[in-house]
Amino acid sequence: MSTSLMKQSAKPKDGRIMLHVCTSVPDDAAYGHKDALLLVNTEVTEEQKAKWQHVWRWGGVLGPEFGRHSAQCVCCVGQGGLSAFLLAQAQQSVLGRCEPYRSVWVICCENEAQKVRNRLRKEGFLNSFYQFPD
Repeated sequence: MSTSLMKQSAKPKDGRIMLHVCTSVPDDAAYGHKDALLLVNTEVTEEQKAKWQHVWRWGGVLGPEFGRHSAQCVCCVGQGGLSAFLLAQAQQSVLGRCEPYRSVWVICCENEAQKVRNRLRKEGFLNSFYQFPD
């Protein structure tokens, strides 16, 4: 893993949580202790899950329409989407109902990573809590 990713993992100065969308679990031992791992329609080994602050699963539908519509789209709102899941996790942390975390590593299948990244970047309210690395 490059050192540039390691620098990006640090929590932004504005208090938002870093949100990384990847196709595999980072293998650096520095990750995990204060970071969350979110598995999107994928599996990882028990060894890969070890030592993360939180390990979450999201098994929603990333259909062909995923990423095409705006965040306010009538057919997309209220479906318990990935952004709603991430917002709920941020709320739990802010309210002190779970251990705080500085970054979330969203692990997707290779053919879904770009769609997930693009969709999440479009979510205005989500960007109030999370920041994408440049």
